[in-house]
Amino acid sequence: MWCALDSLVLKALSIVLTEHLNPFISDKCHHVKGNGGTKRAVQTAREALAPGSYVMKSDIKGYYASINHEVLFGLAEKYIPDSSILRLVWQYLQRTVYFGENYRDVNRGISLGCPLSPLMGALYLKPLDDVVAGTGLFYARFMDDWLVIAPNRWKLRKAVHLVNQTLNILKVEKHPGKTFIGRASKGFDFLGYHLSPSGLTVASGTIHHHIECIGLLYEQGASTCRIREYIRRWRAWAASNLDCIKQNSRSSTAVYDEHPFIDDVHRATLHSGSHPIRLRSFIPAA
Repeated sequence: MWCALDSLVLKALSIVLTEHLNPFISDKCHHVKGNGGTKRAVQTAREALAPGSYVMKSDIKGYYASINHEVLFGLAEKYIPDSSILRLVWQYLQRTVYFGENYRDVNRGISLGCPLSPLMGALYLKPLDDVVAGTGLFYARFMDDWLVIAPNRWKLRKAVHLVNQTLNILKVEKHPGKTFIGRASKGFDFLGYHLSPSGLTVASGTIHHHIECIGLLYEQGASTCRIREYIRRWRAWAASNLDCIKQNSRSSTAVYDEHPFIDDVHRATLHSGSHPIRLRSFIPAA
């Protein structure tokens, strides 16, 4: 269990280790500060796609919860020479949680809400970054979501074999429901967008989730101003990577060119006060 002082130490530790480990973390790991975030990951992936290319897109099943402490600490020992810092890292891993009047020692996984966890998440998959970098293929990663693009199926097959070997060493596994391996021309979802050589759109799952969130805001009694602000931010995010942005048009209406029914949802929400159950009727069939 962590007290307020522990949280302060963990925050300070994350600041110190971020500066120390950044030179070792791949610049293809886009969730790390300074590596461009989701926008950079999606844009570089879109630029790398070609009509005949092949793709492997996947993520780790239950990533934070499945991180092996011994494996992660072994990686920390490799890149952190200070023994006192390493002791703090080990204490961060070997924590005790309190839930339902029960105490439980955590021997696997890292904390979701800790400021040190994103950096540890980046470090844990560094062997994967290094292995894919050695193939010379396009690679992008955001936390545990990664994408590999190959010019032909033989190079992709070799990359898939290397990835599987590395994941076995790290004692984690791919999420079967979020893995796509095949022709890029079929299209695939990555970081909330649907990518293909022909263009970029907002993923259907992202739209479904957006409408569900509007419904939840209604159920929570959120004000119209709060809902309007949520919609404004979502529209700006959704439009930020779409193809029409290439012409330096940053209009948030870009998303409606690909999904015009979203405009109907937003109009019904803001002007008609539609109930969230009725909003779901706007979702097209999958």
